[in-house]
Amino acid sequence: MVMAQEWQQQRVEASSNPDVWIEKTSELIEQYDNQRQFEELAMAYALQAEAYRYSGKESEAQRAIQEGLRFAELAESKIAKTLLKMNQTWYFLQRGKLRQANTSIVYAIEYAKASGNKDLQIEAEILHAQVMQNTGDIARALQILEQLNRSAYTARPRLQMEFHALIGSIYMDVGANDIALAHIQDALDISREHLGEWDVSVLEYNLARAYQAAGNDNQAEQHFKAALEISEAINDDLGVAYALFQMASIDIADKDYQQALTRLNEALPQFKSAAAHPMEAQSRLSMVSVYLGTDKLDNALSQLEAATSIINTLTNDELHQTLHEHWSDYYQRIGNYEAALKHYKMSVNFMQKVQQQTRDKQVQEIMVRLEIKEQETTNELLKKENELQQLELQEQQTSYYLLIWIIISGFLVVIIVSAFLYQQWKARKNFAELALKDDLTNAPNRRAIVRICKKGLEQAQEQQRQLALAVVDFDYFKTINDQFGHDVGDNVLKRFAAVAKQSLRNHDSFGRLGGEEWLMVFFDASKEDAKNIFERITEELNKSPIDGLPNDYRVTFSMGFTNAHPDDSFDSLYKRADKVLFEAKDKGRERLIITD
Repeated sequence: MVMAQEWQQQRVEASSNPDVWIEKTSELIEQYDNQRQFEELAMAYALQAEAYRYSGKESEAQRAIQEGLRFAELAESKIAKTLLKMNQTWYFLQRGKLRQANTSIVYAIEYAKASGNKDLQIEAEILHAQVMQNTGDIARALQILEQLNRSAYTARPRLQMEFHALIGSIYMDVGANDIALAHIQDALDISREHLGEWDVSVLEYNLARAYQAAGNDNQAEQHFKAALEISEAINDDLGVAYALFQMASIDIADKDYQQALTRLNEALPQFKSAAAHPMEAQSRLSMVSVYLGTDKLDNALSQLEAATSIINTLTNDELHQTLHEHWSDYYQRIGNYEAALKHYKMSVNFMQKVQQQTRDKQVQEIMVRLEIKEQETTNELLKKENELQQLELQEQQTSYYLLIWIIISGFLVVIIVSAFLYQQWKARKNFAELALKDDLTNAPNRRAIVRICKKGLEQAQEQQRQLALAVVDFDYFKTINDQFGHDVGDNVLKRFAAVAKQSLRNHDSFGRLGGEEWLMVFFDASKEDAKNIFERITEELNKSPIDGLPNDYRVTFSMGFTNAHPDDSFDSLYKRADKVLFEAKDKGRERLIITD
């Protein structure tokens, strides 16, 4: 009954049964209010606010937040304050109030630190990164997540899910859709196993968006439908609206305008009711696309005017760009080419701002390759140029200076976008390598070496070659960290990476699996080859002193080596090598054990 003891599990339960928990917390609020138990009362309001958010009732959630903060202040409950401020941050993000969201999450972080609850601190920091992503500061969002990845581990599924989900969302923002899909799928798997239905619906929705961004509309629609079914089952009206909106975007791409309009008309009232201004604006712009596609220009004008009044209150440059593109299209349809050109020019200006923001994000050194579709972009520019040339032919009375302006405008667009694409093309060559490197040792990281092994298994089967895998683990590495410090432990890892790079054969690979554990992948390696490599690395590792260790200190490691079978997957191969590694540990360490 005392929520301070059980609030984490109760949040999971509220995710699957928000209506039940709204009713249950109402009863608890009445009980705690009568007994003047302010801390329990604040916690009850915090859980109620979250349950309201899960059911899409944003206004009710805000009222619960305000009441909860009042009692949290009276009780000086740092945990309740943190939960309430995090819910308030989500409330502001939903409405596009980014400045207020940033202020709210800063308070949440302060309260979380004061509470001494490590998991709560991590959750607040992840939400801080989410706010940074929404404001367009992806570099800052990544810095927050990288710092958490290095210094703050948690086994709590909710935080692991939120971490992977946000990383996936950031990669999707910059077009690295393959890696985005992997992270969001990881988050969805965690949610299905450990969390509630609302969390699963959000991840189904995010995975669908990633597939949609990757151009796989069939997969996207399946996951949007899954998100829709869950949202309907838990009475999450806002979740239903999000899913319907995205499914409508697929309908528009397929020119199924009637189906799209039906879904948008169902989603729009929910966005309005929740005051989700960015989504209301996007819904209206999608309706403009429908009406322009069906030549219903009066309806298109009405939605354009409504969307303009909303977007003018927001600071989202991408929304402004889309708005002016639609205005330009509308004016072309009615023959007002001067107004069409004016809005097209404004659209280009906002496009330049979006591109400048992309350059200013400074994500090249920490992000993977951007999926830039140069040819599609070039075709779109040529299409715009052709449209502008047609304006001149259709409007004979247009003056000479207008024609000159059209040519200059188109020329500038080509130069600006081409320069941007060229910059991205140069940077893209380095992105994949940077994203697959271990930050400490510059060796391939877990994702890279696992990928190399999986591809090696395929190649070995196709070419009838022999592949082998070795798992390496240092002996008494914890003793080094405890006795000499983690910096010295890092020096040992760096030395090992340098020695392994020199000692392996040209066609062998290695990478850091995590902590002090490493993987090595060999093609056509005999048992004698494995023994020679083990001895060579051991000798080179101790040939000269390692910074921070005594000159006579000997660093050793154990190694399990196994050849792949024709039917092996990476998991089965790794488990076999890992098993013999532990056998080496059990038999005294500093040894290599080989198994077939």
